[in-house]
Amino acid sequence: MGMMNDTITVYNKYLASNVERWKRTVLSGVYWNAVNGAVLRKTGAASADSVVVIVPRSLPGYVKPKAWNALPDKSGSWTVQAGDMIVKGCIATEITRSAAKELSGYDDVLTVTTVDDKDFGGLAHLEVSGR
Repeated sequence: MGMMNDTITVYNKYLASNVERWKRTVLSGVYWNAVNGAVLRKTGAASADSVVVIVPRSLPGYVKPKAWNALPDKSGSWTVQAGDMIVKGCIATEITRSAAKELSGYDDVLTVTTVDDKDFGGLAHLEVSGR
């Protein structure tokens, strides 16, 4: 896919000794698709700003969420699951305490809400949605 030329930084949330931690991974060769606008619902207009990120599963280091969470050593690996944070671009910031606060200086920040694992069409990929 020629459009897969975006770079993102994924922050995987996990617990270590009951402390919330974040593992940072920079991924290239993804597609960031921001959709801005309002959806007209029966109840009235609702904000519908959302982002869909297409992430090929073939990118090095991918591990499915449950297996990733169980890894004692997470170095060199990454996953995507609800609650993770994704920032468009190559971000050097390491999250030490509060993801929302420490990433608030960036424009394109996504909190992952759903991940669809698509395994067809010649490109096995994750369809990541959030706001």
